[in-house]
Amino acid sequence: MTEPRYPAEDATQGPFSFGSGGFCINEIRRESGKSLKRILFPELLKSEKARKSAQDDTSMIDRPWTKAQLQYYGIDFSPNIDPFKAKALLLTSIAHGLCDAVPPQILKIKATLKEAYNGVMEDYRDRMKAYHAQELPKRIQRFEACATPTEEAKCDASLFLRKYFLDEDGNPDRTKTPDLMLLPGYDKHIFMTGYTERVPALHVADGGLGGASNVMVVGWNRSRVNNKAHQIDMRQSPGRGILRLSHDWDRQMMRHRTYVEKFCNQAEIFGPKVGSSFETRNIRGSYVVKCEAIQHDWPLLSKQLRLKWVRNGRLAVFDLGIVVGLMVLDRTQEDVTKILQDGDWDVDPITEDIENEDESEDGSSDEEDSDDEQASGRSEDSDYNVREEPDTPIDLTLHQPAKRQKIERSHPRRLHFQWRGYNTISGAIQFDPHNRNTGYLDFANDDGTNFEANILMDAMGGEIAFQGYKVHGLGGPLTMNWNALSHLASERAK
Repeated sequence: MTEPRYPAEDATQGPFSFGSGGFCINEIRRESGKSLKRILFPELLKSEKARKSAQDDTSMIDRPWTKAQLQYYGIDFSPNIDPFKAKALLLTSIAHGLCDAVPPQILKIKATLKEAYNGVMEDYRDRMKAYHAQELPKRIQRFEACATPTEEAKCDASLFLRKYFLDEDGNPDRTKTPDLMLLPGYDKHIFMTGYTERVPALHVADGGLGGASNVMVVGWNRSRVNNKAHQIDMRQSPGRGILRLSHDWDRQMMRHRTYVEKFCNQAEIFGPKVGSSFETRNIRGSYVVKCEAIQHDWPLLSKQLRLKWVRNGRLAVFDLGIVVGLMVLDRTQEDVTKILQDGDWDVDPITEDIENEDESEDGSSDEEDSDDEQASGRSEDSDYNVREEPDTPIDLTLHQPAKRQKIERSHPRRLHFQWRGYNTISGAIQFDPHNRNTGYLDFANDDGTNFEANILMDAMGGEIAFQGYKVHGLGGPLTMNWNALSHLASERAK
């Protein structure tokens, strides 16, 4: 039995498609009626800041986008319609309330395509499970032939973790290997990180400069893991730890440059553009992070600084060494606050089965129809602001909040965020009772390949700057939940 191939084709009907990106028309998502009014009638907004934000978003308005919105709301038009007439038709339709709800025939198309796509994905998952079941005895045979933990990790990282760190049901088991485990000669850091990230509270770090001299450290205590890796760096040669940090960053930047060269148009990235086509929902993927303040004050915690989107443009996991947590992002701070108050977003990053590392998840679950979910408490009906189950509004404050840090939006590609996390040294949960855990990312280009950022972090004594550079991959998603970083969780942790 050969390994099944991941389905490459979306379910389609006319201009509509349903796939891992949800319900789309030529990869263009539907805007809610409220969002269309904000974008196309910014003069009706009350505050100047809201009007400016809406005007910045008008960059998405072009002929394909306009036609797609008309099609989403079942509004007939000629295939060869002039762009100006198409926009005028959309404006008129919005003004007459024709975009307040998606018509039944479009909802039926979506339901049909979703069912077809989910059927294909279910068949793929069944075939993958059968394939893994067939291959498991062979994997176990090869694994049991290994003589050392390093050989076991190189042979099969999944079985390695199950042997030393997981119980029979695949849950974390600290009693199996309570002390640090050293893997001399193991240098597949990114590969192992992708597995250990799926095991809560399990950490890895590299000691040495790689190759035969590299030592992978695995353990349950992050500080001990990083400290041991640093000791290995320094023991190999005086000053080697500093060289290691420089070497690692050079390697990360090489990955960034490779990504840029492979996936982006150089002329568009480095050449000036007339107008902006930056769209929040297109921000995705992983970024390596450089933060001089943290790397100077906490060098042992700064080996793996990074940021990863787990919901396009809305939710990101970050690791800044001394603090690990989640960010909720949007174009303005007011929009971020509204998302949190409404509970109108996904709070659980997707986690994958540790054994099925090659299986891609069906992202279509993020694209439930919004219009028939109004009864569940949803305040928006946009196709990219939806989830499987309704969440209760998130507790932002314990009492009347203090005045929020004021950050003016002056950059055309700025995303504001609010964060929660935990201090990796003290274990204290930073649940932000006064709404002070804020910051922003300023992207350098419309493709979002790198950014400059600021974050307000009490653990570092105030506001600090950091930079992010997009790379391909960075292991699997971290297991983290916004509501698990709440006031109640903080009290329980004491």
